[in-house]
Amino acid sequence: MKWDSSFAIGIDAIDTQHKQIFELLLAIENSVAKRDPWHILHFFLTELSDYMKFHLAVEEALLEIVRYPDRAGHCDLHARLIEQVAKLENQLKNKPSGENLVGFFEDWFLRHVLASDRDYAAYVSKQFPALSGASSP
Repeated sequence: MKWDSSFAIGIDAIDTQHKQIFELLLAIENSVAKRDPWHILHFFLTELSDYMKFHLAVEEALLEIVRYPDRAGHCDLHARLIEQVAKLENQLKNKPSGENLVGFFEDWFLRHVLASDRDYAAYVSKQFPALSGASSP
C-alpha cells in the first residue's frame, strides 16, 4: 500500500505524519516480503510503534486544543490501538513472522484515517479554518 492524496485529511501537520506512517508501513511490508530476519522486522515495528505513539499524542493534543466534541471517543480508539500494537509486538517475539502485521496496520490506517480522522478534520475545518487551510466563511 502506498500513500495516495485521497488519504489526506486537510491538516498539513497530520497529513505529513500520516505519510511518515505510510513509509514505515512500506518498510514493514518490504521486510515481510523479503523474509528479513526477526531483528530487522522488529526494528521496523518498534519504529512504527514509537512514531504512532508520537502521532497519536499530537492528534490528541490537537483535539484538546480545538475542543473536539468526541475527543474522548477518539482517544479511546487510540488507547485500543496502542494495546493492539503491544500485543502484535509480543506475538512477533514469540513467533517471528510478520504476515499479520501488514494487514493489521493497513486495515487500521484506512479505517482510522478515512473515518475517525476525517470526522475531526471536518470539525477543525469548520471551526478553525486557518488550521486546515480552508478559507474563512
